[in-house]
Amino acid sequence: WTKTAGMSVEVQRNRVGGYSFLMPDFERYTAGAYAATSYKVSPELMLTGGVRFDSGKLNIRGFYDDTLADFLQLGGYDADDVRYYARRADALRKDFHSFSGALGAVYDPNRLSSLKINIGRSFRFPTANELASNGVHHGAFRHEKGNNSLKPETGWQYDLGYSLKNRRLNLSINHFASYFPNYIYLNPTGQWSVLPHAGQIYEYTQSRVFLAGGELEAAYRFTENLLLSANWEYVYNRNIDNGYPLPFSPPVDMLLALIYSNHGKGPLIQYSASLENQTVFAQNRIANNEEKTPGTSLFNLLCSMNWKVGDFRFFTDFQVQNIFDTPFYNHLSYYRKLNIPEPGRNIQFILKIPF
Repeated sequence: WTKTAGMSVEVQRNRVGGYSFLMPDFERYTAGAYAATSYKVSPELMLTGGVRFDSGKLNIRGFYDDTLADFLQLGGYDADDVRYYARRADALRKDFHSFSGALGAVYDPNRLSSLKINIGRSFRFPTANELASNGVHHGAFRHEKGNNSLKPETGWQYDLGYSLKNRRLNLSINHFASYFPNYIYLNPTGQWSVLPHAGQIYEYTQSRVFLAGGELEAAYRFTENLLLSANWEYVYNRNIDNGYPLPFSPPVDMLLALIYSNHGKGPLIQYSASLENQTVFAQNRIANNEEKTPGTSLFNLLCSMNWKVGDFRFFTDFQVQNIFDTPFYNHLSYYRKLNIPEPGRNIQFILKIPF
């Protein structure tokens, strides 16, 4: 048996000045205690478990923006609109507490393979901006509205992983699934803000949500110098209350790389070159009031060299990202809603000198 226990305490204070801000003025106090244990049943099997209790207090100071109210009144907006936008933060006092825990097992039948499984319950306090923010998030080009009725987010999840490693093949497969009875997320409302440069209003809300996905990593060594690697990621989610996917859902992503490496001669100690292909699938599973994003296929070239001249050692990297200058959008980027594409062909030369 091995046993551990501990506790943590955190105090957070946020103060604001001026009249334009997104995060409210607040104090947040949290404390937690945990205990964890592991038991080696046999040389091949280990069991793990843990439990944690967290408690927190959040005090948010309300703020009514008189300057903004005057601006909106001069613009001819009615009293309800003025109150809605000028109330930048609601005064709140919230107390939260809950248990979380996990059980797991690790099975290593031999030196080449391993199987891991975990099940657990999670818990998360809503943050100050999720509860009380009301204004423009200038870095994200949107109006974010908090929700003072949010409850603590809880969830149940499991994950399963398998890995295999031998002389030629490295393989890792991971799968996860989660259920949240009250998942907190930022929802596009379809209502446009009257504030300048604000765009659509996104409001924090809670719903029953199912999440699942997986990741596959594989590398096959044809020779001592030539390697082919592949990475694949997939995430599925569903808002059980309305049947739609969640906003900001990542698309399927796949990366293939052919890598050649070898020892050099003279001052060149070692070098490697790789050609990559990244395929991002179209994201057509979107929430209400969200925009679909087409897929893309990108090619990259990377070359690395390790040098030594006398006692002086340095490294050089040469990279060409997006070789064919393919225009594409990132579904998760803040710039997606502005229809601004990601960077085109990008050529870099990097010199690294350790000291």
